[in-house]
Amino acid sequence: MRGKPTIQKRGVWDATRHVGTFLVFAVAPAVMVVVVLAASFVRGPVLFDFKGGLYGGARDIVHGSDPYRAGELAHELAMKKAGEPARGFAGPVYPAPTLVAVVPLAQLPYRLAALLFVVLSAGGLALALYLIEVRDWRCYGVAFGSWPVVHGLMLGALTPLLVLGVAVAWRFRGRLGSAAAVAALVVAKVFPWPLAVWLVVTKRWRLAALAAALAVAVTAAAWAAIGFDGLTAYPDMLRDLALIEADASVSLSAGLMALGLSSSAAELCALSVAVALLGRAAWLAKRPGGELAAFTLAVVAALIASPIVWPHYLALLLVPIALVSPRLSPLWLVPLLGYVAPVAHTRGHPWAIAPYLVVCAVVAGYGITAGRLHLPRAPGADPPGPQLKPRIDPAPS
Repeated sequence: MRGKPTIQKRGVWDATRHVGTFLVFAVAPAVMVVVVLAASFVRGPVLFDFKGGLYGGARDIVHGSDPYRAGELAHELAMKKAGEPARGFAGPVYPAPTLVAVVPLAQLPYRLAALLFVVLSAGGLALALYLIEVRDWRCYGVAFGSWPVVHGLMLGALTPLLVLGVAVAWRFRGRLGSAAAVAALVVAKVFPWPLAVWLVVTKRWRLAALAAALAVAVTAAAWAAIGFDGLTAYPDMLRDLALIEADASVSLSAGLMALGLSSSAAELCALSVAVALLGRAAWLAKRPGGELAAFTLAVVAALIASPIVWPHYLALLLVPIALVSPRLSPLWLVPLLGYVAPVAHTRGHPWAIAPYLVVCAVVAGYGITAGRLHLPRAPGADPPGPQLKPRIDPAPS
């Protein structure tokens, strides 16, 4: 008789735990994403980045116009140098291949195109986690509930699809799919170029050469398709954009500028840190089982080297996090540090840069300490040598 109340209490506790887990890892993230997106569609602006940077540029292409506005950027930069308040720039700055890829959506009414883009983005992120063998459903909830992902979906940024590209690059490492993914990442957004270095340091010479050839061919074809509009001015546009917006981002460069360094000195320091990470990646890649460590450091180096890093860029770190810990562990909670400063930009509150740099530092730490990494097997690859796995809790039934 004494055992029966104990059994009943245990049953109530288990049921409460399961309900609580479902509410925290499924209901709460879903509600957050739906509410944020619904507010965007009802009150506006509807997917600000998608409208100005992707859809608008693709519409210009459809109408035969030059999608790039180098003159507006130069004017914004002149205003900033004159001490005028920053207004921000919402025009297209994506490379031509990205704008050309969005042309099919540009044929649709804007709200329908925006809705389809959100569905593609959310599906791409979920597919990315599935491809790298994340089967713990709680991890999906944490990922979608993190500020980098919520921020990216809210703005209609390309980042969730970049996460898919990073996952494909790892999942099909050693195969043509990896080279195609790296090429697509570089031509889509430029800043993930350290992943090409990862191909080199892991001695995948042919894949690295193929990725470079694909990137050049796709870029040339896309710019030819729009009559080479903006091609010669594009490098200056990127530089002007960095000078206008770098100090408002969450990049290492922005953090160093907040400490008093000039923009050029801050960018040089950040690039030096990224090169150091890639150097460590090259050294680890030579060791047994060091491939995942090299990959992790390459992803972090992409964020460190870029003069502009918006909060949603850190969603890329979900891939190395998932590879290190395919099931829920404390590492999955690190991107939630973004809620310490859930901002779109850091103008007026430079302290907000710190949490995002901490997230990068923690993930980089896992890459530097290669022995802690779990190396999943690639399709057709030889099984890796023995490695230590991080301690993680089992998923609830």
